[in-house]
Amino acid sequence: MKKFFTLCCIAALSLFANPASAQINENFDNGFAVLEANCWQFPSMQYASAPAAYVINGNGSPYSEPPVNSNSVRTMRTPFLYVGSTIDVSFLYMLSDNLNGLSSRFITIELVNPSGATAQTLTTINITNTPASTISYSQTFAVNVPGPYRVSITMGGNNGMGNARLSLDDLKVDSYLLGCDPNAIPLPVHLINFQGNMNKNNKVTLNWTVADNETVHTFEIERSTNGSDFTTVGVVFASQKFGTESYMFYETANTEKVMYRLRMIDKSHDIDYSRILIFQTKSIGTTDIKVYGNPVKDRLTFNYSSNAAQVVDVRLYDITGKTLMSQKVSSAEGNNMLSLPLNPTFKSGMYVVEVSNGSDRQVAKFVKQ
Repeated sequence: MKKFFTLCCIAALSLFANPASAQINENFDNGFAVLEANCWQFPSMQYASAPAAYVINGNGSPYSEPPVNSNSVRTMRTPFLYVGSTIDVSFLYMLSDNLNGLSSRFITIELVNPSGATAQTLTTINITNTPASTISYSQTFAVNVPGPYRVSITMGGNNGMGNARLSLDDLKVDSYLLGCDPNAIPLPVHLINFQGNMNKNNKVTLNWTVADNETVHTFEIERSTNGSDFTTVGVVFASQKFGTESYMFYETANTEKVMYRLRMIDKSHDIDYSRILIFQTKSIGTTDIKVYGNPVKDRLTFNYSSNAAQVVDVRLYDITGKTLMSQKVSSAEGNNMLSLPLNPTFKSGMYVVEVSNGSDRQVAKFVKQ
């Protein structure tokens, strides 16, 4: 049996099934008309379809004519994206022929704000005396001010000698796609619950559920033995599903006490953390619930034991015995950890958490700050 296992749901990068669903992954095989309808812009850009010599890959590629002066540029701009602290850009480019004499070509990548002004120039690729072959470009850029932008790619040349056309294809941009509306700011990752289990063989299983799954990029699972120093032990990529989605990770613990948390990264590259779940490879010596971080704030995290794989009832009461929350939870044999959000119904005061399978009952008191 392998010691570690990572479950990865690879995020699909299909763009136009829903224009605001994912990153950009465009092969330009279907021309400009469909793209323009989805808020791409192509000022003066040319389009070649097969079998033209300057198609890089597939059925078509955007390209620039040989420049006649230094102002002969061709530009295309993506729809609006919400760009976080970094942005990943990759594409293929190619010259249709070798450059002659003093002729040169360039590709400039910029972030353009909603008013159309350049907010940040990311890079300029200068091309001189480059043979006619496909070149792959990929780069991660630091962004000065996160926000809504178009990615603008301008192709041109400083000298018109020669007939070499500059083509570009297979553009990928890893930022949250807003589409036509620059004000459609993505929501942060919304963690509904985070729970786990350690069985008698020290196998730890973590399960979590999120709302607004379309905003999520990745989950990094971090482990610690002291609660302060965490290391990444696995990465789970978000699925392409909209709305609520559930994920899982498991591994075998090899220390007496181990702790886990989620490092959640959204598509604008903002980061948030879950509460910490704590597991012990030795019996905790009690069948009572153990509440962590008591008094609690906005989440209740607790440990309970189960003598078999079963569904248990989890209920939260106030001191009068009124049920404020009730839900069924799937438990595995051994120690189980569960983290639940506390809604505004829970005012400051004393409460009781109960876990029951119909015959056995475990309870604990906790204080809500």
